[in-house]
Amino acid sequence: MVYQDHLTKFVIIRPLRCKRAEEIAYQLLDIFTLFGAPSILHSDNGREFVNKIVTSVCEMWSQVKIVHGKARHSQSQGSIERANQDIESMIATWMETNDNAKWSESLRFVHVMKNSAFHSGIKRSPYEAMFGCTMKMGLATSSIPKNVITELINEDDLIFVLEDSKITISNENEETNTTEKINEDIDIDHNLGKKSILRSTKNDEKTILSKKDKNEKVIEKILLERSNKIKRQ
Repeated sequence: MVYQDHLTKFVIIRPLRCKRAEEIAYQLLDIFTLFGAPSILHSDNGREFVNKIVTSVCEMWSQVKIVHGKARHSQSQGSIERANQDIESMIATWMETNDNAKWSESLRFVHVMKNSAFHSGIKRSPYEAMFGCTMKMGLATSSIPKNVITELINEDDLIFVLEDSKITISNENEETNTTEKINEDIDIDHNLGKKSILRSTKNDEKTILSKKDKNEKVIEKILLERSNKIKRQ
């Protein structure tokens, strides 16, 4: 049995002992009590069969109210048919890869693969759409390097790695702060250098102006003396 939430495309796969309405209702009740019950239930098994399922569910859970959907709902039917095709292909691949003829044992793994895969219709994985986050697979989806993860055996090992990573991060932050401080010092020295150059330039300009004034005064004095000599003659 393949159950799919129409909004999130999240699927739940369950093996059935038989195709009786009571058996399907029992499996659906298990799903509904975990994820909540839908308002409308669609099925490709015909309205009469769906009515029996809905009736059985309501008998087992009197607080719930579900109505059966239309006999052929194009959107839901198309979506579940594509899901069924994907799931059948995944089951066959799993059985071949694992050399296992028991298809029922593949369902939990196919369930994970299907729900964690990107869905083009909702632009994310069904798992993300349902729970608001990516699927976690223990330490395998953590930021700890894979070669370190393979060496971990117990919680003490994990705590040691996490504490060591904190020290590493702390050291990296200290190095970053030190680098920033050095850069700041360089900038300060550079700015001081600019100031000293500017001061030197200004002093040079004053020196040049001073020499220019003296030269002009000497010239004026020489010209004045010549003028006085001419007058005497």
